[in-house]
Amino acid sequence: MNEATIRQFFKRKGAASETPRPFRAAGRRKLSLPATLIEFQPEYILGARLARTSRKVASVALADLSPGCLAPLFARPNILNPDEAARKVAAVAKVLDGEKGPFGLLLPDGVVRVSVLDFETLPDRHKEQESLIRWKMKPLLPYPVEEARISFELAAKDTAGVEAVVMAIRKSLVDEYEAVLDSLNGEVTLVLPSSAALLPLMDEEAPAGELLLNISPTHLTAVVAKGQHVRLWRSQTMTGKTSGEGLAAVSEEALRTLAASHDHLGLEINRVRVCSRPSVPPGWVADLGRKLSRDIGDVVTNARALGAKLSDEEGDILSEFGATVCGLVANAT
Repeated sequence: MNEATIRQFFKRKGAASETPRPFRAAGRRKLSLPATLIEFQPEYILGARLARTSRKVASVALADLSPGCLAPLFARPNILNPDEAARKVAAVAKVLDGEKGPFGLLLPDGVVRVSVLDFETLPDRHKEQESLIRWKMKPLLPYPVEEARISFELAAKDTAGVEAVVMAIRKSLVDEYEAVLDSLNGEVTLVLPSSAALLPLMDEEAPAGELLLNISPTHLTAVVAKGQHVRLWRSQTMTGKTSGEGLAAVSEEALRTLAASHDHLGLEINRVRVCSRPSVPPGWVADLGRKLSRDIGDVVTNARALGAKLSDEEGDILSEFGATVCGLVANAT
């Protein structure tokens, strides 16, 4: 995926306009990343400080969150224990020597509604495009569309018409996550759902489609991509499932996504890429491959190669939890 796919999706704090820029096709230009990345997940907060002179991770840190501290929901408050979240963010930033921004935020997929919409045609002007897209997103959101920050990417369909990949998040939820960083010094310049940060690790030149499975103990996201375009995006909660139940749920969703790709998109999927944080038990991926009858591979093959003089502990954290950071660094200037 190119820079267009992982550009800032939502208005940054302090920006003059309430309307975000669309993420239009932009060739192979790379993304200019903020100095510090903070990822929020229900189980942990991950921080990464990027090296200034190369596309490397200079330091990385992880802090566990207590159960119930963070609940990724579309329409309701997410940070249920703001004091704990703020303490953990401050502790991670101190380890990174990253109390000064700018900052990039990676949010749980469960916070963002992603839809792929079809149009016969769209106006040329962005403002008119957004009005039509907001109208079409209205019945898909569990809150008033006026409360959403929306960004979108347009692509011509193979036959006729226009396809829009639309990402929407409630404005109040972005404010919640940004407020956790109030004790730090610097603005938020990048906001992404975690699966979007993984997309640069997919193969743009793949002859067929690819399926990305982003798996955590609480959430599963399945993304179908072909070349530089997202064709399908599906998410569901995974809370409370055992390892065996999780494998069954992932297999069922993957099979459903493969069928939808074939039947509705006319797109065959030859390869499945998996990002599981924390790592799944030995043999789990092999079992999944047998159930899907597909080649299964990790989305990141060597995370440590992107580290700049990391300690053994930091290397372990980057390998276990840093796939999203690797995706962004791989696409950085």
